[in-house]
Amino acid sequence: MVKSWCLYILMLVASVVFFLFYQMWLSWYCMLILLLIPPISLISAIINSFHTRIEVKVPKNVQIGKEAEIVVKAESRSVFGFFVCRLSLVSQEIMSDIKQNYKKIEFAHGGEKHFPINTEHCGTYVFTSSNYKVYDLFKLFFVSKKFHLKEEVVVRPIPIIPEIIPESNGFKARMLKKSRAPYSEIYDVRDYMVGDPVKNIHWKLSAKRDHILVKEPQEPCFGHARVYLELKNDRDQMDQKLGELLFTSNYFLSHDIDHKIRVLPPKKREVAFNIESQRDLDTAILKILHMQIPKEDADEKK
Repeated sequence: MVKSWCLYILMLVASVVFFLFYQMWLSWYCMLILLLIPPISLISAIINSFHTRIEVKVPKNVQIGKEAEIVVKAESRSVFGFFVCRLSLVSQEIMSDIKQNYKKIEFAHGGEKHFPINTEHCGTYVFTSSNYKVYDLFKLFFVSKKFHLKEEVVVRPIPIIPEIIPESNGFKARMLKKSRAPYSEIYDVRDYMVGDPVKNIHWKLSAKRDHILVKEPQEPCFGHARVYLELKNDRDQMDQKLGELLFTSNYFLSHDIDHKIRVLPPKKREVAFNIESQRDLDTAILKILHMQIPKEDADEKK
C-alpha cells in the first residue's frame, strides 16, 4: 500500500510539472484523471468489501506422508469487478505447539491460492484467521472485514508392523462373564425374575426342579491386554510408535480382544483409553493427536 501511494504521488507531481510546461488540454486531462483516482479507489474498496466472500477449503483427515493443501478463494458480485484481497492465516501444530504465520496471502477476484499442509509427522494442525482486507484496483485504500476461521487438519498415522507381533493365544479366557448377546451356547442357570424373556426359560430343568429357571448367556472373559505409548519429543520416533500402536490395536480387535491404550507423558499421570471397538480406537487416536508433548521433555533433549 505504501508503494502504491508513493507511485501515485510521483505520477501526480509529474502531471503537475507537465501541466506547468505544457498547458494544453492533454495536461489538464492527465491531472484530472490522477485527481479522480483516490475517490474512485475508495468507493470501489468500500463497495467491494460488502460483496466479497472468502471461502477456505480444508481437508479434515490426512494420512501421514500424503499430499494435502488448503484452498483459499475470493468471489464478489460487485460492479467493480476487479479487486485484491489479503488474508492473515495462522497455523498451529498442537503436539509441538509450533505456530506459523502465512503473511500477505494476496489474490485477485476469482483467484485461488493453494497452501501445502505439512504431513511429515502425525499431529493436529489448527488454522485460524480473524480478518481479511479488501483493496481497490490500485491498492490505495482497503477495508478490513472480520473473518472467523478455525479449522482442524488431523494427520493420522498408518499401521506399522512392530518387531514383535502379539500372540493372541496368550490372551486366553480366564473366566466367564454375562454376555451382551441374548443367546449363547455358554450359559448359566438361575431362578426366574420378573421381566426375563420367556425364550430363556430352561424348560427341562424347570420341570425337574419344580420351579422356573432361566438361562443366562455367558461369554469368555479374556486376559486384560495393554498397549503402551510414551510421549516423546522425537517426532520420527513418535510416528513409528503411533503406527505400531495402531497396528497392534487393530490386531487385538480383529481377534475380539478388548484392551487398553495407556499413554505415558513424561512427569505426568498416564492417560488410559478402553478399546472395545473400532470407534473406540478412532476416538483414542484422535485424542492422542490432540495431546501436547510436554515442554520438559523438549528441554531435556536440548
